[in-house]
Amino acid sequence: MTEPVQLSRRNFLKGGALASLALGGAGALSACSSPKAKTESTAEAAESSWKTAPSEVTSFESTTSCDVVVVGMGYAGTTAFRELAEEGYDVILVEKQAKDTFAAVGNEFASLNAKVLQDRGVPHIDPVEFYQNWMKITGNSANQDLVMKFAQNSEANCNWYLDQCTEEDLASMTTSFFPKTEHQMDELSGIKFWPSVCSFYGDCNETKLIGYNRAAGEKAGGTVNWEEEGYYVVMDNGEVAGIVTKSGSSYKKYECKAVVLATGGFGGNQEMMNDLMYDAYGNLVGDEQLSSMSTNDGAGVRMAYWAGAHLETTPVPGMNFRGLSVPGKMNCLPQAVWIDENGKRFCNEYYPTSEQRGLTTQIRARKTKFAVCDANFPTYRQYTIPQHAGFTASEENIASLQESLDKAYAVFKGEATADDASSEAAAGPMTTVTYIADDTLEGLAGQMGLTGDAKTNFLEQIAQWNSYCAAGADAQYGRDAKVLFPVDTPPFYACTYEPEFGETMVTCGGIITDGEQNALDENFEPIPGLYVSGNDCGKRFGYEYITPIPGCSLGMAIVLGREAGKSVGKFLKA
Repeated sequence: MTEPVQLSRRNFLKGGALASLALGGAGALSACSSPKAKTESTAEAAESSWKTAPSEVTSFESTTSCDVVVVGMGYAGTTAFRELAEEGYDVILVEKQAKDTFAAVGNEFASLNAKVLQDRGVPHIDPVEFYQNWMKITGNSANQDLVMKFAQNSEANCNWYLDQCTEEDLASMTTSFFPKTEHQMDELSGIKFWPSVCSFYGDCNETKLIGYNRAAGEKAGGTVNWEEEGYYVVMDNGEVAGIVTKSGSSYKKYECKAVVLATGGFGGNQEMMNDLMYDAYGNLVGDEQLSSMSTNDGAGVRMAYWAGAHLETTPVPGMNFRGLSVPGKMNCLPQAVWIDENGKRFCNEYYPTSEQRGLTTQIRARKTKFAVCDANFPTYRQYTIPQHAGFTASEENIASLQESLDKAYAVFKGEATADDASSEAAAGPMTTVTYIADDTLEGLAGQMGLTGDAKTNFLEQIAQWNSYCAAGADAQYGRDAKVLFPVDTPPFYACTYEPEFGETMVTCGGIITDGEQNALDENFEPIPGLYVSGNDCGKRFGYEYITPIPGCSLGMAIVLGREAGKSVGKFLKA
């Protein structure tokens, strides 16, 4: 009995998204470092091999002069490249992938008030309200300049990003969570959410959109060099003087006044993940290890660090990392009641931001956990929020859920076998949920494997939970009154979750910048000519990725990538 879990970015890796966008680099070492978890001392952590710059290259295939080099053809790199080219600068974009096999990562991006969304009736968003909500979620820990710059420039920059599209391209675009379903919520526990997302899952995908923007940059005079990766930034008296790149076994040198590093994070670099996500590294148990769906090797962060840039001093956020173990099936069932191996609840199951929802699970024993619900769950499941990892409560999906529950009950009654029911169930895009069913909570506890005190605890806990629902206040973990759903109507159902942590989609930071995305040195002073954008740029999301609109990672990269181009333009004029 499986229920497809409809994630809002269900095809995140569609279209070859695992293709690496990472590029490398070097320069002068910075004195700043971040703490290292586990048992290693700070001195040992400072000796991490990735922090050591490569030897200076003295023999080059070619030497080229230009105004600026952009490293990485992701969303931030491409939009920075196009903006600089359209401003009339001699800009070169270098990309590690081959032209004929290039593939973008992701399928949808958040946008505040893009014309294509407004034309469809998607609610208008006040940029200041969005900013205040973002800072509330992040505990005021994000870079205020970057967040407000995203909020205020999202409309114009997203319109610009899409201005090369045909009518057919835009017609193929969908908008996740819009129109709203009956019980879809815009706010929970004081945190707001918006279904303001451009979803490109059809023939016009993000690879095509990046191609449009790259071509616009080339038409404006910019140059693209394929199958070439950054190696290190050339510094002269604390200022950018150029960059060395690598293509196969040969090297090229670019003499320029500015460099934009946008290589997409460090998910493919085990050592960097251990160092820069040291809180998660310290929480690993047994065979768990940090890993990522991305193969980007952290070249942009390394190049900036070698050039003297300041690493983030708090752990770098990941996408669905600390609170949503990938695929994290139970975390996608916030309407249920979560029970641990002792028969007790252990958190607010419906904490508003999905990425932070199961944070407490990370510091608990890796023993089986359960999500428990009753016959009314198909109704309760419709209380959703537009966000990453969100469930779309369409009639089709709710019918599929009901079918899964019915099959589970048929197995319980001996009218079907678990194998028969499993073979009939449709597999979800990222994961599936297998339910067990029983007419009584006592029987369900037995099927869950709870005995003795754990079974007693479970029965008492559900009774206590039902009393909270009747009172309209969760005195145990403060779950919002709007989503208090009792477990009191048979049949009763449960699914299991085997906690395992350490996997993230992508990393979301590394280098501290100012509001211009100008990398800062150890004294938090701008390094002339060195700019960092996209998932190499730190302090955008707080301690973990968040989505008050689905697709914030790509949305920020598109908007702030163009803003980085504008910042470089101002620097070059000065």
